[in-house]
Amino acid sequence: MPCSHKTCSGALIAIIAVSVAATFFPADAAAAKAPGGLSDAELKAIAPLLKRHDVVGVTESSPNGEPASMTLAVRVKAPRAIAFSVLENPSNFYYLSTLFKENEIVEQHDNSKAWTWASRQKLFSVTGMNTIELFPPRRADVRIAKSSVGQGNFTFTFHEDGPDHTIVVLSGLLDVQTSEWFIRYLLGGNPSMRQAMNVAIGLVCIKGVKALAERTAAGKKLDKHRTSGKSGGDIRLTSPKELKALAPLIARGQVVLVDSNGKGKMRQVTVIENVRAPFGKVLDAVSTPSNYSKFIRAISDVTVQSAAPKEIFFSWTLGFSVFSISSKNRMASVDQGVTLEGLEGDLAGATWRWQIVPTAPDNTVVVYHGFADVKKAAFILEKTVQREPYLEHGLMAGSNMVMLRAMKRAMENAAAPTPAKP
Repeated sequence: MPCSHKTCSGALIAIIAVSVAATFFPADAAAAKAPGGLSDAELKAIAPLLKRHDVVGVTESSPNGEPASMTLAVRVKAPRAIAFSVLENPSNFYYLSTLFKENEIVEQHDNSKAWTWASRQKLFSVTGMNTIELFPPRRADVRIAKSSVGQGNFTFTFHEDGPDHTIVVLSGLLDVQTSEWFIRYLLGGNPSMRQAMNVAIGLVCIKGVKALAERTAAGKKLDKHRTSGKSGGDIRLTSPKELKALAPLIARGQVVLVDSNGKGKMRQVTVIENVRAPFGKVLDAVSTPSNYSKFIRAISDVTVQSAAPKEIFFSWTLGFSVFSISSKNRMASVDQGVTLEGLEGDLAGATWRWQIVPTAPDNTVVVYHGFADVKKAAFILEKTVQREPYLEHGLMAGSNMVMLRAMKRAMENAAAPTPAKP
């Protein structure tokens, strides 16, 4: 299940906003290092995972649920100096994301630069001004000084991983609350949606840095990135060894793993989060189709066609602001979880897998894997992904994040003890 009316609508529309707005993480010369990031110990723990997964990341929230930071890491086949060099000239940022064709440097002082950008659409345009401060070859601070999508601070750090590879870490946060009213309206004030938008934008950027750095290291001319080949594949579970390596990030918030196939197409997106609820309660919740409309408000018309002890066939509709998606699905019980498959309709071919790992009597780690061919779900998504191929990953990540967070809220609220009456 991708998401909910507010969630999917947000993750989808946020991506549409992203497709119109996917800004590049800037910071003015006076800006401090952005929030988030990875410690040396965390980086060492996840370094082996970056040889299997395209991107590893974590998002953090404040106690009231508001987004606090977003951190994404990727392994680049290029020496650190070359990887860093792709951020030195904002005029070339079109090659980081094809959403931007108007990057113009307007001011330059020592190691800092300011530039304007625009993303022109048929119905409306999004513009802004960013600044970047370079500390070669280790760090670049970027600030979205002003833009239609809000303001924010981001930091890129570059870590050597042998002589021929670099681990690039992007951290920071875009404050969507400072965006123009239209984008705030689309996201509906939902904190999960704002966090999903940050990750969607972040994935476009960090994957763009990887693509451009690897082209540069290979001696190829500047060109926009493309993806080709097959999408999807059999869902790959997260192993106990991987969960152990990710434990420090899971303790911080919601973990995101992005897997791509050989030529850049999305294979799957995995989101992991700690849930303070017993294993059995979580399993029951995700195994019952009618429950989904309780924590995914966008889901309606849930109809069970047939049900057996370990297999259920059902249909549902996901309603969005400007369109709806309908699908017939198969749900099956598997070891420590549930699988869902889109059989017919807009989500035909999609696959999701709930992997539920008990860690204590009243606590579980929930791992939510998913793949959907988002281009086939709706015409507007097809055009969006055609323009920026990496939004395929961003859309799936955003929708899975919102879905898991909605489930977490529902499970923890249900598991919370009822206050004693005075």
